[in-house]
Amino acid sequence: MLRPLLYKDLNESQRELRRKSLDFLGYAVLFSQLMALMYVYIYVNFLRYGVLMRLEWRLRYRILGGKTPIRGGVQSVGAAAVYWAWVGLMVWLCVKDVEHDYLHLTKAFGMAAAASLPLNVLLGMKYSPLKLVFPNFSYEGPVNVVHQWLGNQIYLLLTVHVCLYLKFFWDTSRMKTRLLETDVLCGVCAFSIMTTLVTSAHPLVRKFFYSVFYNFHIILSVLLPPLLYFHVSHSRPYIIPTVGMLIVDRVLRVMFTMSTTATISLDPQSSILDISVSFPHKPPPPAGSHILLNVPSLSLWTKNPFTVVESGNGHVRIAARAQGNITKKLTRVTKVPVNIESGYGGHGVNKELVDGVDRVLLIAGGIGGTFTLPWARFLKANDVDARFLWAVPKVGDLLWAGDGVALAEVYITGGHENNEDEEGMELLDASSSRDALSVPPLSFISGRPDIRKAIREVVGRDGRVLIMVCGPVLMAEDVKNAVRSHVLTGRNVTLHMEVFGH
Repeated sequence: MLRPLLYKDLNESQRELRRKSLDFLGYAVLFSQLMALMYVYIYVNFLRYGVLMRLEWRLRYRILGGKTPIRGGVQSVGAAAVYWAWVGLMVWLCVKDVEHDYLHLTKAFGMAAAASLPLNVLLGMKYSPLKLVFPNFSYEGPVNVVHQWLGNQIYLLLTVHVCLYLKFFWDTSRMKTRLLETDVLCGVCAFSIMTTLVTSAHPLVRKFFYSVFYNFHIILSVLLPPLLYFHVSHSRPYIIPTVGMLIVDRVLRVMFTMSTTATISLDPQSSILDISVSFPHKPPPPAGSHILLNVPSLSLWTKNPFTVVESGNGHVRIAARAQGNITKKLTRVTKVPVNIESGYGGHGVNKELVDGVDRVLLIAGGIGGTFTLPWARFLKANDVDARFLWAVPKVGDLLWAGDGVALAEVYITGGHENNEDEEGMELLDASSSRDALSVPPLSFISGRPDIRKAIREVVGRDGRVLIMVCGPVLMAEDVKNAVRSHVLTGRNVTLHMEVFGH
């Protein structure tokens, strides 16, 4: 019972009892997280079919109707239910043993936040063992989304913790004295760092100032644990493993980072960068996987993700649109030293994902063809029944693909598929632009593809169907909405969404 809350003057035995209750709260948070992870693992690997699969698809309906991109936010009915259920569980654990004790409630919110830190770091690690639960998901798939959710919830718990303590200091005339003491100063600094981290992780900041977001996360995530360590001793059982995981992740990333050279060319008509990276000392990652690329001459440690289009002979080939800070800077160089981390995002192009599949539908939007094109080549080489739809703003956006265009049904939309500035992008006549390509596509059409019709045609026959999409957020949502209706009728359809920018 929360009210009335009192500033109780406890004796030694009562304070010890409160401490045991708060310690139990931390253990309860850890136990809840362990149970949630076990359930997710069992569901993903053993229960994800039949009635439960159809229920999952019903809960994946987008809250705002599928027309507003909210990257990294709570987007679907099911996601909102999970998010707020977990918030409710944390709040219940914080208030259930308060017994009118204001400081008990205040400390409980701080303890719940501290106990959540190790899992959040585990979710954010590039070499996190938790990603084994999601072996074939996107590079920035569910693990990254849950990392953001939990980070926001930790910040919410800390905000309540800070506000309650400030009220206590004000009411007891301790504002001027306690705020100057070391433990409180460490807490204030830690909360300021958390505020900066949460703000810099906002989708708008990540999109337009990725280097700011990345650098803040690298630097401030190192400063946060020492401040929390000296803020209060009772949180140290959670801070120490958090620091340990940060160190292990950083050591592994340094160990698996390779220094090499990248050769860069730019197509001025399409602003597409063609990047060739050599792998002289180890096998290159497979096509369809992702690498993290750092250019030391442009940024000390910022690493940006890119998709491997072609792999072999000690090289990988990358294609990227020059639109962000790093990619625009790369247009000014032709050969540059780079640092590479490789092998992220599932397993790349391989037989495991298409094992037992009767038909495959590939859908790409713009530069999303860097992921789908390797799959189209692989499916063609292995005689898998596949169809490849590729929508691009203009014909020039296909030149980097070479003879791979021959595998695609090409749609010329005339505007940016990713809803960016469309200035200068006039609708093109497909028939007059065919000669710009070295080989013709399967078909060449002005306008956008009828995604629902294409999915209906590929799902209409018996058998197992795999649909893979990589493109703008709204295109992915259209595909998901179209697939949902078929799954709910009992069709055997698997959807793989390759999404960046969570």
